[in-house]
Amino acid sequence: MRLSFVIIVLVGAVLFWQLTQPESVVAKEVEIRKVLPMDVSYETMEAGSYLNSIRASMNMQNLSENTQLQNAAQAHADYLVLNDESTHDEIEGHNNFTGQRPIHRAFYAGYASAQVSENLSTKNYSAKSSVDGLLSAIYHRFGFLSPSIDEIGVGVTQDKSESSKSAFVYLMGNSESNRLCNEGSFRGSGKYIYSVCKDKKHRIKEDVYFDALNYYKKSNPEIILYPYDGQEDVPPAFYEEVPDPLPDYTVSGFPMSIEFNDYFFKKIKVHSFKLYVEGGEEITNVRLMDRENDPHKHFTSKQYALFPLERLEYDTAYRVVLEYKSKQEIETLVWYFHTQKPTETFHIVTKNEEKLRIASGQSHIIYFRPLHGDDIIKNIQFPADVDVVFLDNNTIKLTLKSDKTDDFDISSETRQLHIEIQ
Repeated sequence: MRLSFVIIVLVGAVLFWQLTQPESVVAKEVEIRKVLPMDVSYETMEAGSYLNSIRASMNMQNLSENTQLQNAAQAHADYLVLNDESTHDEIEGHNNFTGQRPIHRAFYAGYASAQVSENLSTKNYSAKSSVDGLLSAIYHRFGFLSPSIDEIGVGVTQDKSESSKSAFVYLMGNSESNRLCNEGSFRGSGKYIYSVCKDKKHRIKEDVYFDALNYYKKSNPEIILYPYDGQEDVPPAFYEEVPDPLPDYTVSGFPMSIEFNDYFFKKIKVHSFKLYVEGGEEITNVRLMDRENDPHKHFTSKQYALFPLERLEYDTAYRVVLEYKSKQEIETLVWYFHTQKPTETFHIVTKNEEKLRIASGQSHIIYFRPLHGDDIIKNIQFPADVDVVFLDNNTIKLTLKSDKTDDFDISSETRQLHIEIQ
């Protein structure tokens, strides 16, 4: 029998997953599965719309489009794809260079304020996967959910000849600070701020400047929770981020976060941050992160995150309980969320080697439960008459292309699954 094997790319991941081929197979074909082209215009609009829908579910202020931020974001997305890079920094002399840092690229596009922040992802092929991935990454999440921003520019690029190369760039700003930088320089008496605009000599009266930074904070929630209360379809896993808040784990559970809006809170002390299976026991294998133990010192004194060190379960309700002290009283917050529910027949693989009987004529979701914190599926091998799509680094969607498919194996570096067809 002549067998062929497939090489696939895991969408949204940093690494390419390649297949190894067994020495016993004599006649071999290798099919490279290519990424389909995106509708770039649609995905650009959808990215901002989808992010705003999430912020709206959290009662946060809508982010309006800013043309200058959009031009800067688009220029950087073009840069990343043209140079096959994935970074916030640009190198002068490389194709489409418009500025070393996000602030420089915003200035180049005509934005006057230095109050800008940037999120980006590469090798994503839809707005939803890009935004969801960045929201699973704790540092990028705080950027998207900042109470001080009110405008955004989105840039999306995909290489026309090499569709696996793509970039989504999000550049965010504060329109009040931008307005002040576009007005006349302050010439009166009293304290003033400078070096906060494109024109470093431009002066802004101190209290006016800080009022601008706080202008949108007071219109956003006092406490910003994610996953938000009642959220459905929450991913069960967190993988890696650059920089990585959990450098000792490749795979862990989806983190919970809280930010106390500093317009309303001056001092905060968190007494406890706990996660429970709803109606069940507490999950104790967790890591609480704050400004003191954040390995990269990006957290502020008002930001906290709870990382389950093992993946959460699919289709499961969770309860989060947080106790904190502000002023004199200890307050308790309780909120709930529900993880993703597989829509096809669902199977869980819990051993290094296992057998699985599946029915033909339907799709199957197979979850390889991690055996340790570095256990992800790499170098996966399977027959070419089987369609496999990665849903995350431990979960695949499997569909038989033919009713005549024989029993087969799915193999990776560390796992082997023997599939028997019913």
